Amino acid sequence: MCEYLSVRRAFGLVRQSTPASGRITFDELGIMCHLANVGEPLRTSEIAERQGVLRPTMTHRTGHLADLGFIERRMGENDRRSVCCSLTPAGVSEVRRVVTEMCRNITAGMPLCRCVPRRMSLIIDECARVSVSSADMVLVALSEVTDGQPGRSVSELVAFLGLLQPTVSMAVSSLEKAGLAARVDLDARNTAGVRLTETGRARAAKIAERLAAFRVGHARADSPAVL
Repeated sequence: MCEYLSVRRAFGLVRQSTPASGRITFDELGIMCHLANVGEPLRTSEIAERQGVLRPTMTHRTGHLADLGFIERRMGENDRRSVCCSLTPAGVSEVRRVVTEMCRNITAGMPLCRCVPRRMSLIIDECARVSVSSADMVLVALSEVTDGQPGRSVSELVAFLGLLQPTVSMAVSSLEKAGLAARVDLDARNTAGVRLTETGRARAAKIAERLAAFRVGHARADSPAVL
């Protein structure tokens, strides 16, 4: 779980530094890393199955990547209903840039601080198989608070997760409405914070179990050296 949060935090920081017009989601980066690791075109249905999503969702994700020029989508030669996806030269460059910057954004002492870009690409590929929303990430971050701490402030969550402040604030509000989190004063100066409810703690534990299940494999020996 700590490794997953370290990866997502690094991605969040890189995404913030990317112009809005060229930003991609973590799931979309997972698609690009998977194509890089496999080293050959894949059908949309194959990628959808790997990420555990429906075809319309994957069509939307690959369509966005195609619009940005990062992947090429072609009709299957034998089945015109299938679509095959492959990385473009621009996509290869973007994978290199993002993954390299992510490694640089994991500072000494943090999980995966010695990770190299090639390994990071494999980790992202595997992490993208687990669907985790911003609200889920906030839940997990709050579950890391020790019993001696009343909670975490929104600014602390922003720094811990690498997400934008509006994103964290919206996630906290949705968790509060769902009864999974509650507001709390962190100190005598009434600094506003957030803590998990018992229901929220149980939900965070289930998310942690899902994250603990992912395993990083190895790239194909004959795949091109993208990274």
